[in-house]
Amino acid sequence: QKRLEKLGMIINRDSGGHYDRFRSRIMYPIRDYRGRVAGFGGRTLGDENPKYLNSPETPIFHKGRELYGLYQGRQQLKESNRVFVVEGYMDVIALAQFGITNVVATLGIAATEDHMQRIYRNVNQVVFCFDGDEAGRTAAWRAMNIALGFLREGNQAFFIFMPDGIDPDDFIREHGSDFFQNQDNFMPLSDYLFST
Repeated sequence: QKRLEKLGMIINRDSGGHYDRFRSRIMYPIRDYRGRVAGFGGRTLGDENPKYLNSPETPIFHKGRELYGLYQGRQQLKESNRVFVVEGYMDVIALAQFGITNVVATLGIAATEDHMQRIYRNVNQVVFCFDGDEAGRTAAWRAMNIALGFLREGNQAFFIFMPDGIDPDDFIREHGSDFFQNQDNFMPLSDYLFST
């Protein structure tokens, strides 16, 4: 039980005993870049909040370092030399269902320097694809500031913004994958910087 608590799988009650952090959720293992399970994501089956829940920071899981789908998609990243960066694991899964397998997720937090180092070790082109809401715009601005420090010769960064209230999961189910395949839909980082 002490190990489960340390790994964030159970939470101790003040009144004694404990409960399962991920009760009544569909579980998604989050693998580190070597393929080892470092944490979990859980999606509620009902209307509970939060809808998505990740493992807390633990000795083996650090959200600012891990990218969901990086381990599984490394071969596709090398072949395409491009990665789409989305916010959540359901976006990664939905895009993969439609044949876009060069996708990683930042697990609901803004991109970090550790994320960008991992990404640019594998590809030269990053496409940030964020939800069209205020949180998505805030995440995009932070990602742009981090990406600026990595734009050496050959490295590029682009942005795609979903319509307000729509995430990549919803968008691809309604419109298919063509939008994500067409580079005309990508806003270069410089255009985003000057327009914002």
